[in-house]
Amino acid sequence: MPGTHRTPVSSLPRPGIRAQDFTDPFTRRLLLNEGSTTELLERRGRCRLGLRVVEQTLAPLHLRDGRLLDMLGVTPQTPCLVRRTELVSPEGTAVSRNLVIGRLPRSDEVTQVVTHRSVALGRSVNLRGIPQRRTLLSAGLTTWQGAGRTVPAVSRGYLLHLDDEAPLYVAETFDPAVAPPWRRGTGTAPVSAVRAVPAVTTALGRAS
Repeated sequence: MPGTHRTPVSSLPRPGIRAQDFTDPFTRRLLLNEGSTTELLERRGRCRLGLRVVEQTLAPLHLRDGRLLDMLGVTPQTPCLVRRTELVSPEGTAVSRNLVIGRLPRSDEVTQVVTHRSVALGRSVNLRGIPQRRTLLSAGLTTWQGAGRTVPAVSRGYLLHLDDEAPLYVAETFDPAVAPPWRRGTGTAPVSAVRAVPAVTTALGRAS
């Protein structure tokens, strides 16, 4: 995974939208989920999801502030895993777009899990029985690009702790058709009616 470029990452957001503020029960459940996102999405869609690796490299992280670096236990000079993936339906449609960043694990087994090119991270962790826990950092709205338009989408960011390794930061953005972004007490337009919206700050500057 060679790489010498610096991956741009924005500052962590201010506290975002609470999961309870979304009207769709599945959206709320997804945002608060502490287990495998892959398995939860598969139960929702009643199909097995595939994995598409968009980018996987080692590179220093370029941050606007140091909070996330501190959380990950790295310095601006530390080569970090930068992994962008999509969970896709049997037809090849993206259901979620995901970003994983952090120090490459010391354990060969955990490294294989977090860099696997055909098995999703959550599924691989469960199959190998690796101890895990998640610390939710943010939930809110970002944007989803597809079919020639940009629409609002639900996103969340969390720290993933695997065994005794340094934590990884995971950002997940969900297809609005799967996780509707409707919120209570707002005039948010239906996703189908929105042509373009400005991006809302999420934990990482680039949509995952």
